[in-house]
Amino acid sequence: MNSSNIAVNANACLACGKCVDHCIMDNLRLVLPPCRQASPLGINYQGILRLTAAGKPAEAAKLLRSCTPFGGFLAVWGDKAASQACSRSRKGGALDMARVLSWLVQREESAVYSADPDPYAHSCKTVAVIGSGPAGLQAAHDLRRKGYAITVYEAAPSIGSTLRFLPSGEGSSPAEGGILPSIPAEIMDKTIAMLLGMGIDIRTFSPKGQSELDELCKTYDAVLCASGKGSVLPADDLGWVRDNLFAAGACVKNQKQIGTLQAMASGAKAARTICNFLEGFSLDYESDQRTARGLERFHGLSDAQEDTADMPAVKPSAQEYSDAEAASEASRCLGCGSPAERNQTCWYCLPCEVVCPTHALYVRVPYLVR
Repeated sequence: MNSSNIAVNANACLACGKCVDHCIMDNLRLVLPPCRQASPLGINYQGILRLTAAGKPAEAAKLLRSCTPFGGFLAVWGDKAASQACSRSRKGGALDMARVLSWLVQREESAVYSADPDPYAHSCKTVAVIGSGPAGLQAAHDLRRKGYAITVYEAAPSIGSTLRFLPSGEGSSPAEGGILPSIPAEIMDKTIAMLLGMGIDIRTFSPKGQSELDELCKTYDAVLCASGKGSVLPADDLGWVRDNLFAAGACVKNQKQIGTLQAMASGAKAARTICNFLEGFSLDYESDQRTARGLERFHGLSDAQEDTADMPAVKPSAQEYSDAEAASEASRCLGCGSPAERNQTCWYCLPCEVVCPTHALYVRVPYLVR
């Protein structure tokens, strides 16, 4: 950072990127911390930990909610990839993010399960999502936040059945079909209530097979297939699929296995592609678009970083942090992410400083007496 223009207090920076978004000269770039880069959902753990350490759990919970609607799930599973990437692992041990999140979710329940933290626009476009697993729920949430009318079709009698219960054959190895960790009923019910409160229409006992895709594509402006294995979208020899048909999770071609956080990341990617489609942008066939079309395997994590296979289903309550313990653990965050200056054409216009939520950024204006 050029010392004549902008100074950043590394101990207060949340790496939220608001200063970068508001730089009218496009000078600033955000250096993402390793944990955020490794997280399949791109969770801003640095910001959450910094706010927790500063004694601002309500603000930390709001930041978690803005990053993902499934903070309760993360509190149960943890984020193995992000923990492995934590720079603290080389200096005293990686941060225990899962226990901090578990404490935060219990303490600030209303913020974590808020149905509508920010107002969103309304659209006349409609989207059908087949399946209420991790990919389907993530995509439904993201698309609803964009204002689209969302209908989720689930064949099972309950919403998110693959998340609620371990399948028969519990204890089998992932190679024998794979198992998903169960989500406690209380967390699942609160999450579903949050999604319903957003206006998402979820219909159980509503199986939709490949034979019904044509009719769905005629009825809805876009259709997302996220119903699990065995539902690969039909494509011709050139890889073409219906213009308004998309895929996520295990519906993607050649996707032999996928972790739960990977599936959510796949659903988020498909939702972004659907938004581009509904807003009239042309879709090319680069890798991200091919994944959302169900034509190319999702590469969110390597096979060696399977995210939830060895995570315990529920942590004993005796292991929960107290307020002081959570703040102490969060204070160990090294703050690896911060804004970086791309060039030296600063206009001293101050929007970057004004929007910084923690006043971590300071513009040195040579001709202004504050």
